[in-house]
Amino acid sequence: MVFKLIIKPIVFVDVDEAVDYYENKVGGLGKRFYNNFLSSVGTIHDKPFIHSYIKDPVRRCRIDAFPYKIFYLVSDENIFIIGVTHAKRSNAFVKKRLKLF
Repeated sequence: MVFKLIIKPIVFVDVDEAVDYYENKVGGLGKRFYNNFLSSVGTIHDKPFIHSYIKDPVRRCRIDAFPYKIFYLVSDENIFIIGVTHAKRSNAFVKKRLKLF
């Protein structure tokens, strides 16, 4: 099955904040984070059901080499990416995002 990937606009704010943070720590690290984010999004698109639920219907994918998670939903033929957050942040973040969804 081919899924349509929909990234909510707020996700770009989340990613920009993380990229800025890492770029300020070490030059080039922000770009590496962004590339790993894109790789994780590609994995989600190709294999949306391999990641576990944090709470049905929301799934979580970890970004390789960084302590960040991508939250997403699979609905019919669509994949909705609803947020990116640091791994230490509470999952309550997801509940807030679902209200915006």
